[in-house]
Amino acid sequence: MSAPLDPFGSVINIGGLSLRTPGLAGEAEYFPPGAVGMRAVEETSNEFEAALAKQQIETQHVIEIREAREVSVPGVATRSAPLGEVAMELEVPDPGDGWGQIVLYTDESGTMTWHFARNENGQPDVSRGAATRTYLIPRAVSESGGNGKSRGLIGAIGKKLFKVLVFPLVDPIIGKIGEFFAHRWEVKHRAYRVRTFTSDNYSTENCPNFSENDWSWMSGGRALLMIHGTLSRTPIAFGALSKPCVESLHRKYNGRVFAFDHFTLSEDPKQNIEAFLRLMPDRLLLDLDVICHSRGGLVARQLAERQGHFSLGSRKIQVNRIVFVAVPNSGTILADTQYMGDFIDSYTNLINFFPDNGVTETLEGILTIVKQLAVDTVKGLEGLQSMLPAGSFLQHLNQGGSKDKQYFALASNFEPAVLGWKSYAADHLMDKIFKSENDLVVPTVGVYDRNGADLFPIQDRHVFGPEDGVPHTGFFGNDIVQQKIVGWLS
Repeated sequence: MSAPLDPFGSVINIGGLSLRTPGLAGEAEYFPPGAVGMRAVEETSNEFEAALAKQQIETQHVIEIREAREVSVPGVATRSAPLGEVAMELEVPDPGDGWGQIVLYTDESGTMTWHFARNENGQPDVSRGAATRTYLIPRAVSESGGNGKSRGLIGAIGKKLFKVLVFPLVDPIIGKIGEFFAHRWEVKHRAYRVRTFTSDNYSTENCPNFSENDWSWMSGGRALLMIHGTLSRTPIAFGALSKPCVESLHRKYNGRVFAFDHFTLSEDPKQNIEAFLRLMPDRLLLDLDVICHSRGGLVARQLAERQGHFSLGSRKIQVNRIVFVAVPNSGTILADTQYMGDFIDSYTNLINFFPDNGVTETLEGILTIVKQLAVDTVKGLEGLQSMLPAGSFLQHLNQGGSKDKQYFALASNFEPAVLGWKSYAADHLMDKIFKSENDLVVPTVGVYDRNGADLFPIQDRHVFGPEDGVPHTGFFGNDIVQQKIVGWLS
């Protein structure tokens, strides 16, 4: 079923959905649920489909727009997307009692964005009983800059895709989607653990938890602790390290290298460290260096700088050197509730354009946040909000602190090479949100610059430029990063 768009602003009805595209011409085609060839049109990856299935998310409708082009139509009425862009309006039948609904939009370049229902005032619409829901999606036609195919989550490019998704409002395992849903999901699927980190298992989840003998071995000399970042686990964060690099770290620390898996969505770094201490045996002494990525750096700093805020009992921990990799030491504005949708968009596109190990696992975490945003609640996302620049956690952390440590930093100013994604990063993220150089998640200078804490600014640092092509999630596979880490920890 297909129909031409009306650039003059009239609504077209297609497959029971209403689409209004003022200023946009092209051809729309509708694919009903389970239509033969629908997945072939989208070219979705197996990892993407697996993540949707694990989160009980189903495809309800798909609309494809081909040959889209912007047309000058003076005086035509338009609505705006949340950050002011001229919008297309997609009106979709309400999914019914007991169901939530979202729209995943993919533009011509393959850039993906999540969208939530809006009312006539442009505010989130979670009302029940209405016949339809309306989604406001930026109208701009993006440059594909490619040959019509991509290797990401949704492979088809050169066209617009609207994917209407639905999910039950009560998860069959962890209950009602609403406040603190992310916490219940992490308890079930992202349990705390301290794990081994060897050259044989560092890139896999399949490894043993720590035993008493492991803890005893780590206390026998200087040890290296690996702490992952947001939406991650140890093999996702550090799996791109080369085996020779991991072997080199093991030689430096006589095999004393281990990792901490922790909640990143629902608990703040202070709670993360309290959990670490609960896993740590009594009467144990640890002498540590740390490599940390993203939000994991705030966990490392909480351990290194704020030990007076914990009950260590008979335990003792000394942190000496920390290598901060893309860490929001001054925060990231994407942690603001106003920009939480942009936060999940950034992470979605990072795994879309840089698919590596752990795509399904990362996407499951993204979908957990998507579900909470779809019911218009961020309560229970303290792990994310600990990165808020003006938030209470960072305000407290970035004061004073001990000076008996060495800090090192790796940061990046990243600009996408894919034309449409590059435009999105510049026009949307840069101009409307960050207003400063960034790696798509964290401001570049915020990794190492002055923030009020005594050990900042960090002088020993390496900053990648746009020409280096290092995004927030792409550090550890880089040769220079590995050389710097090994060198700094010598």
